[in-house]
Amino acid sequence: MKWWSHFWRGSAEELQEPIRRVRLGLPGWTEGTPTKGMRMWRDSDGDVLTLAISSEPFRHADDADEREIRNWCREFARSNGGGLIEAFAVNDGIKFIFKRLQIPAYIYSGILITHVRELWLMWTTTSTERGITGVREAVVTSTLLRAGKLLPDEYEQRWGQDPYEPSYRDADRSLLRFMSDDDSYDQQFPQHPLSKVRRTLATLAKHAEYDS
Repeated sequence: MKWWSHFWRGSAEELQEPIRRVRLGLPGWTEGTPTKGMRMWRDSDGDVLTLAISSEPFRHADDADEREIRNWCREFARSNGGGLIEAFAVNDGIKFIFKRLQIPAYIYSGILITHVRELWLMWTTTSTERGITGVREAVVTSTLLRAGKLLPDEYEQRWGQDPYEPSYRDADRSLLRFMSDDDSYDQQFPQHPLSKVRRTLATLAKHAEYDS
């Protein structure tokens, strides 16, 4: 799915040489055959990491307005059938995570848009729930209820909310950020797809190099 086509411009032919200059030494990921101007890697679980490149500046790169960045990321998630989990400004770009529901499993996607010389790189990593689903949500719900940090009559209102606009209702509640999606639970569920997406985004920068 060409999620990047919402703003990516430039022909695949023009960008073939620049995209080949990117070297990724991320442990556990193996590169596959490039497709339609994108490079692709997979890990042992079958999760996917892709790279697309643009020669046209990303218009939110120097946007000091954090709310505008979050709004753009939220709309990107919504237009791809998902809901926003988190969005941050980073050096020369942004990174954000959203989720989609393909019953009975959630699919988590993390995107890093960053600048390298005259080029813009868009990394997208995607991880899907496999096997028994909903364990993280069930365990966290039980923990919060026992601790009195979530009351039964508050569940419907508080469990799923947009991370920055609690009144946001343009996405189905099942796609909004759950309380269990907080990064404080990643260590407890290291193999959960959301935890894996966060780890990949956090380590990409130090494992990716661009040859002159």
